[in-house]
Amino acid sequence: MTAPIARATTTEPIVETAQGKLRGARAANCLVFRGIRYAAADRFQAPRAPAAWAGIRDALTPGASAPQTNANPPPGPPYVILAQLPRPANAAPPPKLPESEDCLFLNVWTPALNDGRKRPVMVWLHGGFFYGGTGSTTDGSGIAGRGDAVVVSINHRLNAFGYTHLADLAGGEFAEAGNAGMLDIAAALRWVRENIAAFGGDPSRVMVFGTSGGGMKTSFLMASPPARGLFARAGVQSGPGLRFMERDTASAVTERLLREVGLTNAQVRDLATIPADRLLAGYHAVAAAMKPTRFIDLPCFAPVIDRKWLPQHPFSPGAAPGTAAIPMLIGCNAQEMSFFWGNDPAAFTLDEAGYEARVRDFAGEAAPAVLAAYARAYPDATPARRYLQAFSDYSLALPVTAQADRHAAAGGTTYAYRLDYQSPALGGKLGALHTLEGSLLFDTPEASRALLGPGDAPVRLARTMSEAWVRFAATGDPNGGALPRWPRYEPKRRDTMLFDTGTSAVSDPNRRARETMAGLLRA
Repeated sequence: MTAPIARATTTEPIVETAQGKLRGARAANCLVFRGIRYAAADRFQAPRAPAAWAGIRDALTPGASAPQTNANPPPGPPYVILAQLPRPANAAPPPKLPESEDCLFLNVWTPALNDGRKRPVMVWLHGGFFYGGTGSTTDGSGIAGRGDAVVVSINHRLNAFGYTHLADLAGGEFAEAGNAGMLDIAAALRWVRENIAAFGGDPSRVMVFGTSGGGMKTSFLMASPPARGLFARAGVQSGPGLRFMERDTASAVTERLLREVGLTNAQVRDLATIPADRLLAGYHAVAAAMKPTRFIDLPCFAPVIDRKWLPQHPFSPGAAPGTAAIPMLIGCNAQEMSFFWGNDPAAFTLDEAGYEARVRDFAGEAAPAVLAAYARAYPDATPARRYLQAFSDYSLALPVTAQADRHAAAGGTTYAYRLDYQSPALGGKLGALHTLEGSLLFDTPEASRALLGPGDAPVRLARTMSEAWVRFAATGDPNGGALPRWPRYEPKRRDTMLFDTGTSAVSDPNRRARETMAGLLRA
């Protein structure tokens, strides 16, 4: 959180924003400014511009993350399998990040101030779908340290605080509450447009990108009229955002929340004043009862169709107006879903009968075709590995391909990728799991050695991928450097860059999922 005003020394990096001067810190290879307030907001209401200040204010520590921690978590191990990775000997546990409704803060990493350069800007939207996560743990120093881009990460409102739809039950000043978290992101982008030049960034070359929920948020912004002109490129990593919530469904969720916290529909406005821990507990209870049935399902507390902010779904049934004007880089990892099996150890040891039963669960009448296709493609794989591949293709490769198809068919500049690098963690059973690309895109592979493994291969891959993403941020085209030619994605060929220990472009690598499961997309 932004610290009180203090005196400066001559060696400290000082930047002047529209609101006042900020003091940052010198990292080993760049400058970093943390906990910058980009807006303020009352519960369920639109964000407002931050107040100005006199003197110099410290920007040395991250601001608070949005409230999200469940005070009464379900029993058993967490579903995110990263919790099972071995920790280095004597390593201290990561510090618990502060959480607060007052969470509209961002962080900036820049190579230099006042050097006459205008670099592309890469604004990272964190994952965690729309219920959790934080930008406070992002490390933009790998990219900024090379000198070729400015990196920004943000915190914004989440779960019931950011996505409780009140327009139809309360209206008035709460009319935009169902998209409050997205209004926060738009406010952060306005702050970037107004201030990023002072940090050495080019406000005309802003790329918004994110993994998982961050990709979904990026997809929302592409289709949101008030967000037009705030960014020039989009990166959607393992987070296709085809559809969001319909108003009637969102209102029904709000009614469930009211009952959970002991209020009636007539008392809906009291949601704005009940204690934060009571609202958060109500959210967790409703969310536990409304779990998604597949990765792209958003059954509760997610963005809502709205005449102003989201007039129609971003990529369903086709690309929404305006989305094709924004170049998009989109893709996923080859074996995404092992990430979510931390509390499902049986998924890694399935026999043939168990594998077939699970495929029938998600594929229904298409199960025979899916089983036959994956038996032909992976004759030597265990049933568990075939299930991991089929379920990952169904969950992410299929909707990612659909979003790429629809963007390109509308005339958009589209580039597609797939990360195939196999994590050696936990005996190699994870494959190329969800979020594996994070430290590769940020060129910080040392931070993820537990997932990436030893040696030079992760270092080379991180440099290749991060440089491609920076080129895309700068020009809308990732080609250049030592990267093989990366063709634009077109629905007829579906050219896709595969990133592994080697890198190559291939045509339609997700064809198996598309041809056997197309009828299961329903979006």
